[in-house]
Amino acid sequence: MKKIKNLIINTLLVSVATFGISGCSTIQESFSSQMEVPTLENQANRVAIGMTIVRENNLMAFKMPISADAKWPAMVAAEIDDKEKKFIDSALMDEPYFSTMHYTKPIQRKMLGSGALMSQLGDYGQLTAMVLDASVSPLTYRAFHKLSIFYGKDEANWPNIFNYNSSLSNFLDFKDGKMIEIDSPTGDVYDTIGEAVISLTPINMQKDLSVARGDMLDAYNEVAFLKGEKGEYETQLKSDKPKLSSRQKLEIRGNLTLSEEKIKAAESIAQEKEAIYFQLLDQAVVALESDISLDKNYVKLAKNLNIVSNEIQVSATEAYASFSLALANMAANNTLARFPKELESLAIAKAYVPMRLQSKYNKRVARLVKNALYLLPNIFIGTYYAHKQSVLAEKYESVTDIILLASEAKKEQDSAAAKAKTAR
Repeated sequence: MKKIKNLIINTLLVSVATFGISGCSTIQESFSSQMEVPTLENQANRVAIGMTIVRENNLMAFKMPISADAKWPAMVAAEIDDKEKKFIDSALMDEPYFSTMHYTKPIQRKMLGSGALMSQLGDYGQLTAMVLDASVSPLTYRAFHKLSIFYGKDEANWPNIFNYNSSLSNFLDFKDGKMIEIDSPTGDVYDTIGEAVISLTPINMQKDLSVARGDMLDAYNEVAFLKGEKGEYETQLKSDKPKLSSRQKLEIRGNLTLSEEKIKAAESIAQEKEAIYFQLLDQAVVALESDISLDKNYVKLAKNLNIVSNEIQVSATEAYASFSLALANMAANNTLARFPKELESLAIAKAYVPMRLQSKYNKRVARLVKNALYLLPNIFIGTYYAHKQSVLAEKYESVTDIILLASEAKKEQDSAAAKAKTAR
């Protein structure tokens, strides 16, 4: 009972901590996670959505050219309407998990139990769970909304986000999918939002900022790679399949200890590089405050950058919450150790899946077995990058805020002057 109470409290704390930035999406995700069947598959899918958000943030930060007249920033930040939700619902019904989960969930709930909150609510929990099971989570809607923007409405072009990558190289990139050209910005076009932000700063500071930014991003990548390596070692120990000898376990633990030491050293370097870059940005802000250009295109570029920075910051917080919830639920329900029983429940539940969906069901189970091996690396790398994306986006937002505030102040001054002139 105490364990359940602590889990609910921890879940609520995660929700409250992120509510101020990401709103009700994270709140609903938190409660939903406590109503669902406590399976490794649910956590793997939650992490897949988190990684999708992180990779979409990477697209916005490093793959999308931006200019003063680019249209895509407003597109990704737009609210999702009912028509878009219906489109996403329909698209997900072709996916192996979503197309078969309603047939397997009753069997799995009977064999594996229910989430902590549902157990506390009793009959009300059953009713609430039915409502939650019938809907797609807000974070899933947001992730697929951006996919439909970057990859178009044809699902055949979308990356297979629920299929974990077996390689840690180029971890921030989708391994498949075909992006479409959603925008043709003109004028001064920048390859990344980082380059565009630097272009807003005084010319004499731009070279140092570019070098410092590159050093920081390289340091980030090194930490993320090491965290993925650590995740692989932890997975080997916890899965213990096939059974490891005492000598093998000792060797893995030694590698794990060495990995943690490497991470600590790499994080220290990354923090130093980050501090140097941020200090230069702070100096640029001071310089901007004393001499801000209010050229029309300059302000429009700042506004676009502000929109993207805010969207990345909010999305990164949601991704971070996804990883935190998955890790907390795995620990509370001991899902790695119970994985064999979960697979047994899926084998039994297969008899309830219609013949027309059997091939999709087989893909679902095969995917789950593979994903289980890479779940922890995804969580460790994803959590790190989500945090760094949020921190960096917040910094970029603060730079553009200075320009936008100055622009608004100039508009108010001009308006007041015009009124005074009319009054005379």
